[in-house]
Amino acid sequence: MRLIAPMLATPGELPEAMDGGWAAEMKYDGCRLLGAVGGGEPPVLWTRNLNVVTSSYPEVAEALTDALGGHGRIVFDGEIVALAQGRPSFARLQKRMNTLRPTTAMRRQVPVTYLPFDILSADGSDLMAAPYLERRAALTDLGHELHGSGGPVQLLPHWVGVDGAVILEAARNSGMEGAVFKRVGSPYLSGQRTRSWRKVPLRTRSSCLIVGWIAGGGAQRNMVGSLVLGAYDDQGVLRYVGNVGTGFTMAVRRQLTEKLATLEHRTSPLGPDAAAAEEHGIVRWVEPVIVVDVAYHGSSNSGGLRHPSFKGQRGDLDPGSITRDSL
Repeated sequence: MRLIAPMLATPGELPEAMDGGWAAEMKYDGCRLLGAVGGGEPPVLWTRNLNVVTSSYPEVAEALTDALGGHGRIVFDGEIVALAQGRPSFARLQKRMNTLRPTTAMRRQVPVTYLPFDILSADGSDLMAAPYLERRAALTDLGHELHGSGGPVQLLPHWVGVDGAVILEAARNSGMEGAVFKRVGSPYLSGQRTRSWRKVPLRTRSSCLIVGWIAGGGAQRNMVGSLVLGAYDDQGVLRYVGNVGTGFTMAVRRQLTEKLATLEHRTSPLGPDAAAAEEHGIVRWVEPVIVVDVAYHGSSNSGGLRHPSFKGQRGDLDPGSITRDSL
């Protein structure tokens, strides 16, 4: 089947009025996941960059098939999350994102939950041109069958006409990343980033490329102490955006050291910014193909990240799509 690229939200402020023109959803700390089931075909799960990951989440594929396999083809958009003490944990989800075929023990250790929030096709009928609320109604209809089956699939709730500040406060109290506000009449625009969907994060978080690393001190002298980060400018030049040296466990430092050793480059992949990066220590340059997420408190005067903290790797994003526009 043809894989559909997801519609993307634009970062922004709260809508000025939530008078029925906008709907709201919580922004979970997970990974975008689209799925198709039914129509006499095997279930398929894929990521934002169109990588098929069905084997990574077999319990999700099984639950969708058990509940909806007898329907015509259904295509969902949603988020895959791993919960820690009832709250989504991206660090915990990484164990599943990086496992092609999880063992039964891994599935018990790190259970996942799929949260559909949109439906692009129902019983073989294309719904992408339909308004958001119409698609949501179709999703709710199928949700009764999903919930009746139990298992790791739950519909992501939505609210219409609730004040945006109330939604954000609820997101904060629930340990969410923020909220996404969607115009109730918006169609689903595959592969497009649109202002009809507006994401309002509670903390700034972006994706960057690893362009190099600097060894730590003491016990970390032979492993990653900090990562050198980059992103492409509007001319396609890879620019330095800062270093991140916090947020790692020792296990993650060791894993990154081993992985980056296979990607070492004798020269810098950066444009004119290599010297700025080298001010922080001896840089071991690498091929810029690993995407990571960092949380930070705004940008410095020089355009770098202030007080960044490592959040995890993102195998679901195309390295060529990482730009400074999102910082």
